[in-house]
Amino acid sequence: MYGVSFTGYRPGKLNFFGEDDPMCVDLKRRLSRKIAELADAGADRFFSGMALGVDTWCAEAVLELKKKFPQITLTAVIPCRNQDMKWAFGERERYRGLLAKCDKVICVSEEYVSGCMQKRNRVLVDLCDILVAVYDGKSGGTEYTVNYAEKCRKKIVLIPPM
Repeated sequence: MYGVSFTGYRPGKLNFFGEDDPMCVDLKRRLSRKIAELADAGADRFFSGMALGVDTWCAEAVLELKKKFPQITLTAVIPCRNQDMKWAFGERERYRGLLAKCDKVICVSEEYVSGCMQKRNRVLVDLCDILVAVYDGKSGGTEYTVNYAEKCRKKIVLIPPM
């Protein structure tokens, strides 16, 4: 039994025109397949930072997989209580619905403070045995998280966004 955390890009860093874009549909399918493969191999704890994009899609895939593997858990590791404060209404509704379905929520900071996103990313790595990363070298939070996982000698599964 082992834990898996996710990291990856928000929609703005992906060359998709919405979630119906064939490339986005393909990425979500590849993520779901990898998550199912990991669960088949013994992963029983999954951790998502619950950001828009990859984090959300992975959380949704885990929740769908719980129908087949009811013993697996999904923990939301959020940077602050009001992470969704500036999101569009539909994004907030989706996020809050997902949070309600998580087995546990870990909140790194009660309110947004400088560095809380990076701290959330370190917690995600610290909690896992394997980091699944949708990453192709772009700088930012995903790069930071992958680099931290390498430093911590975590196994990293890279999934190209395209």
